[in-house]
Amino acid sequence: MVETAQQLKWQVLDSELEALLVEAELIRTHQPPTNILLKDDKTPLYIQITAEPYPRVLTRRKKETETRPMKGTLLGPFPSAYKVREVLGIARKIFPWCNEGVDPAKPNSRPCFFYHISQCPGACIGRVTPEEYQQTIAQLVMFLKGQKKDVVRMISQQMKLASEQEQYELAATLRDRVEVITAVTQRTYSLRPDLTLPHLRASQAEEGVVYLRKMLSTYLSLPATFPLHRIEAYDVSNISGTYAAVSMVTFIDGQAANQEYKVFNIRTLDTPNDFAMLQEALQRRQNHPEWGQPDLIVIDGGKGQLRAALKVWQWTTPVISIAKDPDRLIIPGPELISQPSPKRSLKDYQLGSVPRYHVLRLPETHPGLKLIQQLRDEAHRFSKRQQSRRRLNQMFT
Repeated sequence: MVETAQQLKWQVLDSELEALLVEAELIRTHQPPTNILLKDDKTPLYIQITAEPYPRVLTRRKKETETRPMKGTLLGPFPSAYKVREVLGIARKIFPWCNEGVDPAKPNSRPCFFYHISQCPGACIGRVTPEEYQQTIAQLVMFLKGQKKDVVRMISQQMKLASEQEQYELAATLRDRVEVITAVTQRTYSLRPDLTLPHLRASQAEEGVVYLRKMLSTYLSLPATFPLHRIEAYDVSNISGTYAAVSMVTFIDGQAANQEYKVFNIRTLDTPNDFAMLQEALQRRQNHPEWGQPDLIVIDGGKGQLRAALKVWQWTTPVISIAKDPDRLIIPGPELISQPSPKRSLKDYQLGSVPRYHVLRLPETHPGLKLIQQLRDEAHRFSKRQQSRRRLNQMFT
């Protein structure tokens, strides 16, 4: 693509919704050979506006468009069924339509469900003429093609005409339509995060892994392709040192893998010492390489817990921690991770003879932080449950 491109053009749009619609229309119009994900893949969906007196709005897979002729207007492709449903959900509130497939000569006796929630203009029961209905559908098509300005201009003209003819109810409806179009295409309006384009932004779990990998690459000098397939998180739970348990929860590709969870009942201590309890659990963890080697270790706690963990952790796996109030990530320097040494003492850390720690205060919406928070919360829940079990078992034995 880089070798064959002769020009670079870009278009600044007002919202993610408008960008999605314009992108789909440009790809449909120009059929670029390099847009494999949106043009040639079997999963993208199209929106079909049927050629009927009361046109219906349907979704079609690419294979359907190839195996049977599609009468009417075909819009897209769109990369995700979620995305199509969200777009149509927004559009239907602005441009109501009916999918009943009604014959104008024989309207139904009962309105459809969407009529009761003001998302059908009453075509199913003959409340609107085919001409009036098709006028709304024409605006819908323009909207779905990303022609926001043209749609607003057309509706504004209709609103002015309706006002001049003293059709004030219609004019008010058209005014509200313009206001909604303006609202959903503003810069502040965004589509739901979990429904963003998968080829531009992955699922929430995958996105968290991507951002986390980028942070580790920045602060630990790890390769940009460093694997984060298996992440383990540890948390200590006890009551004044008694019934102590350390949980190990595992996320695979950013999602909880419950079958990989482990718990370590602390054997060597019965007095409060979270650092030593954590160290016992990590030492015992390293006696089980058959469980698989993690790509990242997450410790629930601040610098003290992280320092204690690094003293006993012998594998080359990166170790970080998450402190709370407010939540922040603590990442040690790269040399400490790549050359771990059991001979370092807490005094070495205090004297600054090892690399400094990076404390990252990230926005609450940061995908990497949200992934680590999920790990921390799950580890805390699991350790708390085991500690409660030990206490109850002791009470009834």
